[in-house]
Amino acid sequence: MSLPSNAAPTGGDVRRANFLLLALALAYFFLEWLPGSTGEYGYFIDEFYYVACSNHLAFGYVDHPPLSIFLLWVVRAAVGDSLLTLRMIPSLAGAATVLLTGLVARRLGAGTFGQAIAAGAVMLSSIYHVMFSFYSMNALAILMWTACFWILVEIERLDRPRLWLLFGVVAGLALQNKHTFVLLLLGLLVGLVVTRARRHLADRWLWLGFGVCVLLVLPNVLWQATNSWPSIEFYRNADIYKNVPTPPLEVLKQQFLFMNPAAAPVWLAGLVFFLAIKRGSSYRHLGVLYAVLLLSMLMAQKSRPDRIAEAYTILMAGGGVVLEIVSQRKWLGWVRWGLPAAMLLFGAALAPVGLPLLPPPIAARYATGLGVVPQIERGEGKRSQLPQWLADRLGWEEFVDDVEAAVRQMEPDERERAILLLPSYGQAGAVELLGRGRNLPPVYATQNNYAHWGPPQDPVEAAIVTGPFSEEVVRWFFSETELVRIHDCDWCMPWRDEIPIWLGRGQKELFRDAWPQMRHYE
Repeated sequence: MSLPSNAAPTGGDVRRANFLLLALALAYFFLEWLPGSTGEYGYFIDEFYYVACSNHLAFGYVDHPPLSIFLLWVVRAAVGDSLLTLRMIPSLAGAATVLLTGLVARRLGAGTFGQAIAAGAVMLSSIYHVMFSFYSMNALAILMWTACFWILVEIERLDRPRLWLLFGVVAGLALQNKHTFVLLLLGLLVGLVVTRARRHLADRWLWLGFGVCVLLVLPNVLWQATNSWPSIEFYRNADIYKNVPTPPLEVLKQQFLFMNPAAAPVWLAGLVFFLAIKRGSSYRHLGVLYAVLLLSMLMAQKSRPDRIAEAYTILMAGGGVVLEIVSQRKWLGWVRWGLPAAMLLFGAALAPVGLPLLPPPIAARYATGLGVVPQIERGEGKRSQLPQWLADRLGWEEFVDDVEAAVRQMEPDERERAILLLPSYGQAGAVELLGRGRNLPPVYATQNNYAHWGPPQDPVEAAIVTGPFSEEVVRWFFSETELVRIHDCDWCMPWRDEIPIWLGRGQKELFRDAWPQMRHYE
């Protein structure tokens, strides 16, 4: 299958395309930044944890590598950790991804329309709305994958194998940001082996780039080794206890839904470009890369539609090339206005599901009405009315208020030798961040890296202990227990609603003895 060639772009075409891509990137920045930084919604549960990690800089953590945490430490030192400053980084990553996707489409041969449709497909994707709307390594991961795709395209387009060194640098940084970047490397390896791009496997520049990548990721590997490989246990637990088994057709459905159903022609055209069209044959290994990742999702029956979200930017760039040329045919000229209109319509309809645009009661009714409140994790019990990425931004201030009220039930001399014991990194991080200046006791938790920052020093005079810890846990450690508060949260995830808060006095058991059994990686 072949496509006619585009006419060579003029200087005016390039300037128009640059202006349009910059305008789209700027618009996307504000679309992600402002709704996520203002209004009723606050910090996302994981953001509390990442802030806590940035207070304990290390070469690794139980559930992620160190790069995003070091960047967060720099941001906090420079401009603070308010919502406005924290959310600026993922919003900038989103804007850069929009811009870079359009530029990759240009490198592949797309004109102004093709570049804009590729960038627009990123802008209007529901899963990207979620991932660029709060601080996490996921936002950086999408940008890093896209940067790697740009380098891989340039290696073929310019026949410049020395760029494998640059690829190794970006790949090493990407692995220091998120371990799952290894999926790109595995998919790329398969793509190289089964296509004519296998010639690179005999090129010293590829292996030099691989060596650079290994050197960059080595500090995290050494940290993992000296800490008994906690991330392996974390990922194993997530696979066994967290992910919901999902039939292959449902996996496919989620890919279409969360990438914006109207954008499907863009990335499907991109898949055709890389796998079936002569003009894309030089980049066929990139299409194989995506196919390998999708096939692994289908075979593993994974419930998380975001697991291969990073791979779609290259498909959108390739789709821009195909749609640019196809839309020039007289009988398909409607594509130039019809496809953008459909993408915008579906994107606007799904935006309130991915972004915190509506008040919680309205957002809950809206998401439920659309039928897009997926159960993506086991153990959710009663289903939340809001998607988890919205529900876990609510109720934190009230939770900290209730913890503070429980602390006030202690005698003044008790507070000097008391602790706060919490089961979740989100609860612990919220108390540490939002409780600053409230003179609260030190916080200890048993989940993920918080377990590494404990146990508390025995003896403990008294403790405030919150659910989901059970009363039996409180009675195990303390001879006196008193239920002092019930924390209610109407729009939170169900496990955070009706949480008991106990006051324990008279320590019976030592925390240092029980801590190894209490810690949990999940």
